[in-house]
Amino acid sequence: MKMKAIKILWLLLLAVCLMPLGCASKKEAGQKKTIRVMSYNIHIASPPSIKPDFSFTDLDAVADVINREKADLVSLQEVDKYTARSGKQSHQSKDLGERTKMHDHFADAVDRSEGIQGNAILSKFPFVKTESFKLPVPANSKGETRSLALGVVNIEGKEVVFISVHLDHISDETRGYQVNQILGILEKYKDDPIIFTGDLNMQPGNQVLKVLEKYLIIANTSLPTFPSVRPDKTIDYILFNQKLLDNFEVGKFFTVDEKYASDHIPLVVDLTVK
Repeated sequence: MKMKAIKILWLLLLAVCLMPLGCASKKEAGQKKTIRVMSYNIHIASPPSIKPDFSFTDLDAVADVINREKADLVSLQEVDKYTARSGKQSHQSKDLGERTKMHDHFADAVDRSEGIQGNAILSKFPFVKTESFKLPVPANSKGETRSLALGVVNIEGKEVVFISVHLDHISDETRGYQVNQILGILEKYKDDPIIFTGDLNMQPGNQVLKVLEKYLIIANTSLPTFPSVRPDKTIDYILFNQKLLDNFEVGKFFTVDEKYASDHIPLVVDLTVK
C-alpha cells in the first residue's frame, strides 16, 4: 500500500514538472507565422570574379545563399533556361527549385545564347496560380524586352501575390513604358496583398520609380545592392501594397554579404502575419 502511494505521488510530481513544457508548447503553437522574402539578381549564376564572359556558372553557390538565409519566397532575375552559356540541359529556375526544395515558376523574357533568359520565383508554399507577362519596349528603342513572373500563394489562409520583375537598364523612357504595363497587371490584383520585388535599375528619387510609388510602398531606400563588392547603388527593391501591410507586419530588412555568387547582393525582409 505504501509503495502504491509513493508511486502515485511520484506520478503527480512528474505531471507538475511537465506542466511548464505543456504551456510552452501551446504558446509556441500560437505564435504568429513569419516568412522571409528575398530578391536576388543572380547574374545567370555566373560569378563575375571567375569569368566575366558568362562562360562559367555556379548554381550551387546561388542555392547555398537561399538555403543559408532560409528564405520562403525568392524573386530571381537574370535566370537562364536551356542556353548554350549556362548549359543546354540547365533550366536554372527548376534546378534551383530542386536544390532548395521549393516550387518554381519561370517567365520568359528574351532569346539569349540559343535559349531564353527571364525571371523566376521560388516558393516554399505551393502556387495557387502562376502567370507570366512580357514587358516589351517602345518602337525603335535600344532597350530590352523583360518579363514579370507572378505567383499566388496561400499563407495562413491569406492569398498573397508575389511578383518578380527586371526592368530595362538603358533608359527611363523604356523603364517608364514597362512600368505602365506593370500598372495594368497590378490593377488586376489590387484587392489582394502584393509583394512586388526585383531589379528595377533605378535609384531612389528616380521619376519613373515615383510613378510606381503611387501604387506601391517601397520598403528599402537606403540599402545598396550593387555591385556585390563594395555596393554603392540601390537598384533592387521589395515593395508592398497597402493590402499587404494590412495583413503583415514588416520586420527585419537587410542585405546579405555575398560577394561571390553574383554581381548583385540579395535583399531580404521578414514579414509576420498579423
